[in-house]
Amino acid sequence: MDAKSFFMLVREMRTVQKEYFRLRSHEALTKSMELERKVDTEIHRVEDILGLDSL
Repeated sequence: MDAKSFFMLVREMRTVQKEYFRLRSHEALTKSMELERKVDTEIHRVEDILGLDSL
């Protein structure tokens, strides 16, 4: 994933997180968790490439 794609993913994640905290809907929570998993997966992928320890 390139930097722009990662930025757009994080931007979407934050938008959905804000929606969840505003509405407390199950749908927003589910979508937020899905996007968080994608962000975490990408972070771990880059950590592996850079040889960094996972947080």
